[in-house]
Amino acid sequence: MIPLHEFIEVKFISEKKGKGAFAKKDIKKDTVIDIANVVLIPNKDYRKIKKTYLYNYCYIWEDPKLKPAFKNAITLSVSQFINHSYNPNLRYLYDYKNKAIEYTAIQDIKKGEELTVNYNGLVDDTSPLWFKIHD
Repeated sequence: MIPLHEFIEVKFISEKKGKGAFAKKDIKKDTVIDIANVVLIPNKDYRKIKKTYLYNYCYIWEDPKLKPAFKNAITLSVSQFINHSYNPNLRYLYDYKNKAIEYTAIQDIKKGEELTVNYNGLVDDTSPLWFKIHD
């Protein structure tokens, strides 16, 4: 069997939290664990997606070259299952040129540990989110 991803495996966590991404092996700080390609969503289509379950998997995409026609995107990657934490072990950066999101370890991560990012975009941003957090 060919592994789907070198660093990430997806597991069910709970009914409230759903699925999450977990480290398949030990990961060293500063390791790029995923580069998630994105599909840009035209604003007119995003209004339709907001009414569906796919809305939970959309990212704000603020590429100044594509505004105002495209303000959102969805990744085509297992990284979709990386949950939020105010104490994340990953950070993500938007790569507008290549239409991708790069996920990098900000600390050493042990095999089996849940992989998390701060959905606010900055590692130390404790602003409230648009949903209830289930720890």
